[in-house]
This record gives sequence, structure tokens and C-alpha cells, in this order.
Amino acid sequence: MTKYFLHSTSSAKTEFPKELLIWNYWDHEHIVGTHFEHYKKVNIIYEDDKVCFSERWAKLPFVPFYLKTTDFCIMTNENQMDVHHYAFFNLIYCKQKFNFEEYAPNKCKVTKHDYIQVPKFMKFLQPLFNKIMQKWFINVWEEDMPMRIRRLRVWKLGFRDFHGIDYINNPKLNKSIDKNRNYTVKLPIPKITHIKNKSYEKTFLRIINKSKHIGYGLPDL
Repeated sequence: MTKYFLHSTSSAKTEFPKELLIWNYWDHEHIVGTHFEHYKKVNIIYEDDKVCFSERWAKLPFVPFYLKTTDFCIMTNENQMDVHHYAFFNLIYCKQKFNFEEYAPNKCKVTKHDYIQVPKFMKFLQPLFNKIMQKWFINVWEEDMPMRIRRLRVWKLGFRDFHGIDYINNPKLNKSIDKNRNYTVKLPIPKITHIKNKSYEKTFLRIINKSKHIGYGLPDL
């Protein structure tokens, strides 16, 4: 049977550095927190600085049950990330392409292309697919925004993952704030909330049913 790809494109400009957006899209811990209404479990089977192979249990728009997917995330280059999704014994195949374009210093435009493979006779669903994916993009974008704001704010205060802020950890140091400090990201992202086991796999479970902004009930800064 001839196959056909339905396609949707969404984009948005941000006031965040490109590297912070890459951190956001590569971060797996926040998926079951910030996006707790859509995901209940993520299992990372393998990852390095270019590739992540994982399993996700997701509830997609208009689907009343959780669907297990196998996902391959690849940093194709410093400005592009490709993601491949497989479900139902590979009968369902979706792919996404994220492009990150710096349009000004520390400002980035994100463009996302979504594709789903269907039999060619179902190409009439193109308008519906486009509408669903654009709505999904907006909803996820809005859910991520408070976390991005927090991330950039504490970064400008001197925050480093698993180290905190130097002048807070050590009262003998003088308070120093560099608001122009360049944001950097190094993959894979360090993790701490996963369920520990004897293998290299890292599993993240949804542990709450309510969320304030970033998914863990934390108050505003």
C-alpha cells in the first residue's frame, strides 16, 4: 500500500538563547512533570551527546488512552534536532524536525515540522492533522514557558547544575551577578529524579496529578 506523509509546521520566536531551547527539548525529567497531563512515564534506554533512545507512555490529542512509543532523538547538527516515533509494533511512524535559528543575540526562533505516515487514501486528513499539531505546539509551548523563565533567571544569577549558586553556597564569597553570562548546554543533561536500578536505563514516573507551572508544585520566584 502506498504511503503518504501528513505534514504540519509550527514556529515561534523566543527571548531565550538557542542553547536553552535545546536543553528544554532534550530534558526528559520535565516531561512527566510539566507535561503531566500528557505523559505518565519515560524510560531512557540509552543516550549520549548526540542520540537518545527512549520509551514514552503518552496520551495524544483525541486519544482516550496512553500509547507506548519508542523514540529516537538525534542532534543532527548544532541547529537541528530530529525525532522519530514508533508505536503499535512500528505500524505507526511519526517524525519531527526542530530547527533553531538565532535571529538576535540570545534570542531564538524555533520551527517544528511534524510528519505522520498514513496510507495514501487518508491524505484527506491533512487539514485536520495540521490543526491538531499546531494546537499541540501552542499548548506545550505555554506549559514550558514558566520553566524556561525560571531557568534563565537562575542562570543569570550564576546557577550551575548540581552546584547551585556559589555566593549562596559559600557566604564568604561576594555576591556576583553577571546578567550577560552566556547560556551553555552540554548533552546529555545530568539527571537526579530517575528511579535508580542496576542498568544504565533511567526511568521517570509521573508522581503527581496536579501541577503549578513546572509540574512539581513549586511556587513562583
